[in-house]
Amino acid sequence: MPPKRSRSTLTGVAAAVAAVVVIGGFALTNAREGDNAVLSAAPSATATDPADGTGTGTGTGTASGTDSGSSVAVIARSGPDLPGSAVLDRCGADARASVAAYDTAALGTVAMQCGTSAQGYEHIRVRHSRDWQGVLAGHTTQRDWDDAMLTAVRTALTNPQKGLPVDAGDGKVCYAAPVRFDDGSAPSPDGFVKVIVSATTDRVITAYPTRDSDC
Repeated sequence: MPPKRSRSTLTGVAAAVAAVVVIGGFALTNAREGDNAVLSAAPSATATDPADGTGTGTGTGTASGTDSGSSVAVIARSGPDLPGSAVLDRCGADARASVAAYDTAALGTVAMQCGTSAQGYEHIRVRHSRDWQGVLAGHTTQRDWDDAMLTAVRTALTNPQKGLPVDAGDGKVCYAAPVRFDDGSAPSPDGFVKVIVSATTDRVITAYPTRDSDC
């Protein structure tokens, strides 16, 4: 395990997300498949991260990947250390301390807290830091796994792909976006990010790289 570095109401959100599903023609498949949670819009697809909940659902859809109008999370190969030691120092004393906050169209302000093994930065560190390290593998960069993760999460939440977010069940919604490096290259094989947010608390539950382009 890598070392640890030193509102809206549910009813209103569910209605808004339901409208997105109908308008965008997307539905979420939200079954479970172990640590590498992969949420796919492909028909009959299943996926999971047990720590993110146990709700299930089915749906159909088409991958929109690089649809016009969707943003791309661009990871700079050199840049600041995110979120920074001053931010992470607070995590040792307060799991509810904020690591980052994002303005979203569907939920308003969404926070990534220091969190626990079940949600937030700590959950991502414990369960998915190796996945994010894999994103950086093979690319000449001095960035850390959380530099890549936080860059991708910001884009996915503030400028998600067309038709997103969608209902992920159990009071959660799913966001996604393509991930690229600033030289135009893509991580291989995981060229996208999925972010699961609690619609009841407006907190990031998890974020992980995946090869699937939609929720």
